[in-house]
Formats: sequence, structure tokens, C-alpha cells
Amino acid sequence: MRTKFLSWMRLCGLAALLTATAATAQVPQGRVAGRIVAAKVKGTVTAVNTADHSQRELKDNDAIAQNYVVTTAQNSSVILVFSNGATINLAPDSTLAIEQFLQDPFSTSYSMATATDEPSTSVTQLALVRGELVGNVKHLRKDGPNGSSFTVNTPVGAAGIRGTTFRIVFRPDSSGKAFFSLSTAEGEVILTGTTAVTTPVPTGQEVVVTVEVTVDAKTGVVTVTAAPTVVTQDIPPVTQAAIAVAAQEIVTSNAAVIFTSVSTNTNTPAPPPAPEPPPAPPAPPDNTTPGDGK
Repeated sequence: MRTKFLSWMRLCGLAALLTATAATAQVPQGRVAGRIVAAKVKGTVTAVNTADHSQRELKDNDAIAQNYVVTTAQNSSVILVFSNGATINLAPDSTLAIEQFLQDPFSTSYSMATATDEPSTSVTQLALVRGELVGNVKHLRKDGPNGSSFTVNTPVGAAGIRGTTFRIVFRPDSSGKAFFSLSTAEGEVILTGTTAVTTPVPTGQEVVVTVEVTVDAKTGVVTVTAAPTVVTQDIPPVTQAAIAVAAQEIVTSNAAVIFTSVSTNTNTPAPPPAPEPPPAPPAPPDNTTPGDGK
């Protein structure tokens, strides 16, 4: 019971922090909140709205948006599909905060099964509070001052995604240490904040970081207390296998996801055309005889 209480307190503290951040964020002109669909839910997955602190358990095809915190229980997971073409496969015992997800409106149907680029420019900012995720981000429209961006923050560093398949793990333990890894299976990810310099992580590479941390018992905020140990290496085979499995789950879950627009999108295929109306019944026979005066 004490563990559950502490977990709730940490989540409340995180929600308050995200609410304050959202209140001061500048919304780009013309952009609206994008849509996120829980395409596949396994086990117990909860979503907390940081605006009103309401909580609900997610089911397949449920929709959420920015300013939600999603948490998976033990032996549970969820695949979150974003209307800009990104997908996050959130592993068991993980917490992901959707700090910001804004997108320019679009009106054409957008099928996740065939998409290679996002349908319109967008800004996505996530925070992996703890746990593990595998993400797939379609090619971003990055040109111009209002180009797209996709960032995953952690207490160790921020990953800037450039259209890629990647894996991020961040797990603090009870000993005061935290393990972080960033693996790029395809494309390129830019890691910042871990060291004084920006670290590109190209295809096939992995950055592993070990740090000393403290965790606030009330808010759950993780603070790095010592300089990290950083190792860059090829992705180990076991990690490659884990990414491949998660990526295949993403492909399978996205097969039927279609967004028709930012504001009216859906996660189900378009309905079949309405059936043709039945033919009109034949006219009753004319029983009158010509010239009989009737």
C-alpha cells in the first residue's frame, strides 16, 4: 500500500510540473493539438490528464492528446500512434509524459500503413520519466523556421529525433544509480544534455550512460548528482532483437490506422460505401378496360 501511495504522489508531482510548463509554453500560430490513439493495449495502462488530474484506464482505440501522462504496469504495454505519423511502443513498468503535441491542420486521409512522411508540420515533446520505449518517427518536415521537431527528454539527456527507429531506456534503481541507453536502429538521433557536447547517434550505434541520481519521494523528480559515465558502442545483438520485435508490433498495430484530419481523425479504416437502395416495387396492375368509363 505504501508503494502505491508513493507512486501516486510522484505522479501528482509530475502532473503539477507539466501543468506549469504547459501554461507558459507558446503555441505556434495555426497549430492545434494533435491526436494520439492507443492502437494496442496490453494489461493495465493508465492515462492521467495533467489539466484536471483525471485518470482513466486505456483500452484499445482510446484517444488522448498532449498534457497526458501514460503509465504501464508490470507485464503491460501500449502502442501510441500519433497523427503526425510517429508511433511509440511503451514497455512494461514505464511512464511517458506527453508534454506537447501540436500539428498544422490537414484534411486528406493519412494511412499509417503506407506513410513515409508526416502529413503536416508538428512539434512533439515527450518525457520518459522511467522505463523503456521503442519509437518510429516518419520523415519530418524540418525546413523553414516553423519546421517540425520531435524530442524525447529524460533526466539524463534529450534525444532529438530526425525520422528514425530508436530505443530509449531510463531506469533509476534503489541504489542511487540510473541506467540510460539510446540506440538508433535506423536514421539518426541527436543526444544533448548528457555531456557538454552534442552527440550524434547514427544507425547501428548505441550510447550507454551510467549516472548517480536522487529521487524526490514526494514529486518523483530525478536529479543527476555526479558526472555521467558515457560509452558509445555498436548495438548489441540482444538489443537489436528487442528493437526488431517492438518495431514489428508497431507495423502490425498501424495496419488499420487512418487519420482523416487533426480534428476529426479516427483510428479505424474508412467505412464501406453505403449499400445501393433496393429497387422500387412494381406498380400495381391496371385493371381498368379502355372505354369502360372508369
